[in-house]
Amino acid sequence: MEFMYKYLAIAIIISFIPYVRSFFGTIHTLIHETGHALAALATSGKVYSISLYSTTDGIATTGSRSRFSSIIVAYAGYTFSSLFALLAFYLIANGHVLILFYLFFALALINLLLWVRNAFGLSWLLGYVIASAFLIYYQLSFIKEMITYILSSIILIQSMISSFIICFLSLSSTNQSNDANVLQKLTFIPSFVWGAVFLIQSFAATYYVILFFI
Repeated sequence: MEFMYKYLAIAIIISFIPYVRSFFGTIHTLIHETGHALAALATSGKVYSISLYSTTDGIATTGSRSRFSSIIVAYAGYTFSSLFALLAFYLIANGHVLILFYLFFALALINLLLWVRNAFGLSWLLGYVIASAFLIYYQLSFIKEMITYILSSIILIQSMISSFIICFLSLSSTNQSNDANVLQKLTFIPSFVWGAVFLIQSFAATYYVILFFI
């Protein structure tokens, strides 16, 4: 699994190239917002829409039945990204790369059909689904594996970068609309505490991946 360090390095480079970051980094936004959506459904809530933007920002518009449900939904985004990164590297380490490829494909297709409705999000998902279907139809297994390695690495790296940003923003501003500030309003626990929680769990997931799966 040491070959994955190469893909992690590629993911780091991609994360700092503006237009390339927008194209590839959207996979992390998709996972993050899907986490909110799944949490809403798991707590008997509703998912109205998901928006994906070229800035790699995203919004999941959901409805919850209670304050507790709202807390779970708000907490789920960054947590789901970290857990998904763990799952991705677990599957790769155990030789289930194609299962992971089809999991990416399924998540993209579900979001395309059910939740995402903004122009960039629809365009990105449609392009991803068509490209994946092309690879499936022509049985281009090597390319499927390579793309899966890159996307998994981007999710892991972006989970750290985004959690660092949210932690910094929670220290510097309480007026911005983000998960940490939403959680502060719901729980009365300061946003910087939630920002620290997101940061710690993302770095813990990365440490675990490097220690056990690479």
